[in-house]
Amino acid sequence: MRSMRLVPAVVLILLAARAHSQINSPPPALMGERSYHIYSVPLTMTGASRPFFLCTNTTDAAIRVGVEVFGAPGGAAINDPSATSLSVVASGTVLFGSAAVGLSIDSNLAFGFVSKGSARVLATESKGIMCTAFLADVTSDPPASMVQLNIVKKLKQKGD
Repeated sequence: MRSMRLVPAVVLILLAARAHSQINSPPPALMGERSYHIYSVPLTMTGASRPFFLCTNTTDAAIRVGVEVFGAPGGAAINDPSATSLSVVASGTVLFGSAAVGLSIDSNLAFGFVSKGSARVLATESKGIMCTAFLADVTSDPPASMVQLNIVKKLKQKGD
Protein backbone atom coordinates (compact mmCIF):
# COMPACT_ATOMS: atom_id res chain seq x y z
CA MET A 1 0.00 0.00 0.00
CA ARG A 2 2.85 2.36 0.80
CA SER A 3 4.34 2.05 -2.73
CA MET A 4 0.95 3.02 -4.24
CA ARG A 5 1.17 6.43 -2.52
CA LEU A 6 4.58 7.06 -4.08
CA VAL A 7 3.38 6.52 -7.66
CA PRO A 8 1.32 9.75 -7.91
CA ALA A 9 4.15 11.74 -6.30
CA VAL A 10 6.70 10.35 -8.76
CA VAL A 11 4.39 11.09 -11.71
CA LEU A 12 3.93 14.68 -10.52
CA ILE A 13 7.68 15.16 -10.13
CA LEU A 14 8.33 13.80 -13.64
CA LEU A 15 5.62 16.02 -15.14
CA ALA A 16 7.00 19.08 -13.35
CA ALA A 17 10.50 18.32 -14.62
CA ARG A 18 9.17 17.97 -18.18
CA ALA A 19 7.35 21.32 -17.96
CA HIS A 20 10.64 23.06 -17.14
CA SER A 21 12.58 22.04 -20.22
CA GLN A 22 15.87 23.69 -21.08
CA ILE A 23 17.91 23.84 -24.27
CA ASN A 24 19.77 20.60 -23.43
CA SER A 25 16.69 18.63 -22.31
CA PRO A 26 14.86 16.09 -24.47
CA PRO A 27 12.78 18.00 -27.04
CA PRO A 28 9.01 18.22 -26.62
CA ALA A 29 6.58 16.59 -29.04
CA LEU A 30 5.34 18.69 -31.96
CA MET A 31 1.59 18.24 -32.32
CA GLY A 32 1.84 14.81 -30.72
CA GLU A 33 4.77 13.64 -32.87
CA ARG A 34 8.23 12.86 -31.49
CA SER A 35 10.70 15.64 -32.29
CA TYR A 36 14.46 15.93 -32.64
CA HIS A 37 16.73 18.82 -31.61
CA ILE A 38 18.21 19.83 -34.97
CA TYR A 39 19.91 23.23 -34.39
CA SER A 40 20.70 25.68 -31.58
CA VAL A 41 20.97 29.46 -31.91
CA PRO A 42 22.35 31.92 -29.32
CA LEU A 43 20.17 35.07 -29.39
CA THR A 44 20.48 38.73 -28.60
CA MET A 45 17.97 41.48 -29.34
CA THR A 46 18.28 45.23 -29.32
CA GLY A 47 15.80 47.98 -30.10
CA ALA A 48 13.46 46.90 -32.88
CA SER A 49 15.44 43.82 -33.96
CA ARG A 50 13.92 40.38 -33.47
CA PRO A 51 15.12 36.88 -34.42
CA PHE A 52 13.81 34.99 -37.44
CA PHE A 53 14.34 31.36 -38.42
CA LEU A 54 14.13 30.34 -42.08
CA CYS A 55 13.86 26.58 -42.68
CA THR A 56 13.65 24.47 -45.84
CA ASN A 57 12.60 20.84 -46.16
CA THR A 58 15.09 19.03 -48.41
CA THR A 59 13.15 15.74 -48.55
CA ASP A 60 10.28 14.34 -50.63
CA ALA A 61 7.86 14.21 -47.66
CA ALA A 62 6.39 16.75 -45.25
CA ILE A 63 8.24 17.33 -41.95
CA ARG A 64 6.86 19.24 -38.94
CA VAL A 65 9.25 21.96 -37.68
CA GLY A 66 9.08 24.13 -34.56
CA VAL A 67 11.25 26.70 -32.79
CA GLU A 68 11.59 26.75 -28.99
CA VAL A 69 12.93 29.96 -27.37
CA PHE A 70 14.63 30.26 -23.96
CA GLY A 71 15.41 33.39 -21.92
CA ALA A 72 18.87 34.35 -20.64
CA PRO A 73 18.53 32.67 -17.23
CA GLY A 74 17.87 29.31 -18.91
CA GLY A 75 15.10 27.11 -17.60
CA ALA A 76 11.71 26.69 -19.21
CA ALA A 77 10.91 27.74 -22.77
CA ILE A 78 9.14 31.08 -23.17
CA ASN A 79 6.99 29.92 -26.07
CA ASP A 80 5.09 26.81 -27.12
CA PRO A 81 7.00 25.17 -30.00
CA SER A 82 4.21 22.68 -30.66
CA ALA A 83 1.48 25.32 -31.04
CA THR A 84 3.63 27.39 -33.43
CA SER A 85 5.09 24.43 -35.35
CA LEU A 86 4.41 24.02 -39.06
CA SER A 87 4.20 21.12 -41.46
CA VAL A 88 6.77 21.97 -44.12
CA VAL A 89 5.93 20.34 -47.45
CA ALA A 90 8.57 18.63 -49.60
CA SER A 91 11.04 21.29 -50.82
CA GLY A 92 9.01 23.94 -48.96
CA THR A 93 10.42 26.89 -46.99
CA VAL A 94 8.88 28.60 -43.95
CA LEU A 95 9.77 31.64 -41.83
CA PHE A 96 9.33 31.64 -38.05
CA GLY A 97 9.54 34.92 -36.15
CA SER A 98 7.70 37.89 -34.67
CA ALA A 99 5.17 40.08 -36.39
CA ALA A 100 7.16 42.32 -38.73
CA VAL A 101 6.31 45.09 -41.17
CA GLY A 102 8.74 44.04 -43.90
CA LEU A 103 8.79 40.24 -43.57
CA SER A 104 6.03 37.74 -44.26
CA ILE A 105 6.23 35.18 -41.45
CA ASP A 106 4.49 31.82 -41.60
CA SER A 107 4.47 31.26 -37.82
CA ASN A 108 4.48 33.92 -35.09
CA LEU A 109 6.57 32.60 -32.19
CA ALA A 110 4.89 35.16 -29.90
CA PHE A 111 7.51 35.21 -27.16
CA GLY A 112 7.84 38.99 -26.70
CA PHE A 113 11.10 40.79 -26.07
CA VAL A 114 14.08 39.23 -24.32
CA SER A 115 17.47 40.93 -24.41
CA LYS A 116 19.31 37.63 -24.82
CA GLY A 117 18.72 33.91 -24.72
CA SER A 118 18.78 30.92 -27.01
CA ALA A 119 16.55 28.92 -29.32
CA ARG A 120 16.46 25.44 -30.73
CA VAL A 121 14.98 24.25 -33.98
CA LEU A 122 13.00 21.03 -33.62
CA ALA A 123 11.73 18.68 -36.32
CA THR A 124 9.86 15.40 -36.51
CA GLU A 125 12.68 13.90 -38.61
CA SER A 126 16.34 13.92 -37.60
CA LYS A 127 17.50 14.80 -41.13
CA GLY A 128 16.16 16.76 -44.06
CA ILE A 129 15.74 20.25 -42.62
CA MET A 130 18.20 23.08 -43.26
CA CYS A 131 17.83 26.43 -41.49
CA THR A 132 19.38 29.82 -41.05
CA ALA A 133 18.69 32.46 -38.41
CA PHE A 134 18.94 36.24 -38.48
CA LEU A 135 17.98 39.40 -36.62
CA ALA A 136 15.89 41.91 -38.54
CA ASP A 137 14.31 45.28 -37.87
CA VAL A 138 10.58 44.67 -37.45
CA THR A 139 9.50 48.30 -37.87
CA SER A 140 10.46 49.11 -41.47
CA ASP A 141 9.63 47.73 -44.92
CA PRO A 142 12.06 46.53 -46.13
CA PRO A 143 13.89 45.89 -42.84
CA ALA A 144 16.42 48.67 -42.23
CA SER A 145 18.88 46.14 -40.82
CA MET A 146 19.47 42.39 -40.91
CA VAL A 147 22.26 40.44 -39.19
CA GLN A 148 22.97 36.72 -39.52
CA LEU A 149 23.00 34.68 -36.30
CA ASN A 150 25.24 31.69 -35.67
CA ILE A 151 23.40 28.41 -35.92
CA VAL A 152 24.98 25.23 -34.59
CA LYS A 153 24.16 21.55 -35.00
CA LYS A 154 22.31 20.49 -31.83
CA LEU A 155 24.65 21.60 -29.02
CA LYS A 156 28.06 21.41 -30.77
CA GLN A 157 29.96 24.26 -32.38
CA LYS A 158 32.78 23.74 -34.85
CA GLY A 159 35.85 22.56 -32.99
CA ASP A 160 33.89 20.80 -30.22
